[in-house]
Amino acid sequence: MGIQDRDYYRDGPSLLDRVGQQGATVWLIGITVIVFLLQAITGQPAPPSSPITEGGCYDTRLILHGQIWRLVTSIFLHSGLWHLFFNMLCLYWAGRRLEEIYGARELAAFYLLAGLVANLVNLAVELLNGTNSQALGASGAVLGVLVVFACHFPHQKVLLFFILPMPVWLLVVLFAVLDLVGALGARPNENIGFVVHLAGAGFGFVYYQTGLRLTRFFTHASAWPARPRLRVTVPPEESTVETGSLREPAPARGRSVVADEYLEAQLDAVLEKVAKFGQASLTAEEREILFRASELYKKRRQ
Repeated sequence: MGIQDRDYYRDGPSLLDRVGQQGATVWLIGITVIVFLLQAITGQPAPPSSPITEGGCYDTRLILHGQIWRLVTSIFLHSGLWHLFFNMLCLYWAGRRLEEIYGARELAAFYLLAGLVANLVNLAVELLNGTNSQALGASGAVLGVLVVFACHFPHQKVLLFFILPMPVWLLVVLFAVLDLVGALGARPNENIGFVVHLAGAGFGFVYYQTGLRLTRFFTHASAWPARPRLRVTVPPEESTVETGSLREPAPARGRSVVADEYLEAQLDAVLEKVAKFGQASLTAEEREILFRASELYKKRRQ
């Protein structure tokens, strides 16, 4: 049976498949933009004004009184259009590349946890200093994404202020130095969450250095968005055939045929996933299956 005879080759992706194909980066941006529009419709985005902003922004006093959801909801709120634009631009630029490496669920989990950790560190610092604040924005999570991107692609060129070219590692270092100076009090008049930025960037660096994978802790969590999960089982090392009451190893050629059929079954599942969600959705194991199948077919043609 040729590839053109398979169902996934004949049938195009459904509407839900096309939505799922967008990946976590586009979903996170879309949700954030929708929330910002609701902020703007119901009042001024920056506090105090919109009830959405007031109900979800970071607020030290209210968090300490039990409203812990603000540690996460504040990530999806922004104080103005430029604030939103630059955060989402960085997320789109770096997030799409990282999603190809880590997958959609891992990127989404990292983004949310980076924002949460950044806010928790800021809360701890405020408790030590005896200060209170209101804040909102995804900068801590976005800087975490940007740092991981810089670790993978340090020499990728970026345009600072859309004018000055520089490698992304230098841009990240520049941001870190400016935030460190601000956190030490040298930029007191700027309404910027320096500690949040540093904490998000630090979390991204630790994440990359340790090789941590967050979705390993949530193996039974639902997919992001609903995507088929390829289940791979290892074939038996040695197939056997029965002769009378004795069990003898199957001939070597028989094992080879079984292995080839098993690989083809795996390939079918991988190609179906590519047809529905694109090659970027594949995991490292699934890419290895494509490589092994390609090598096998080359040998068959020789």
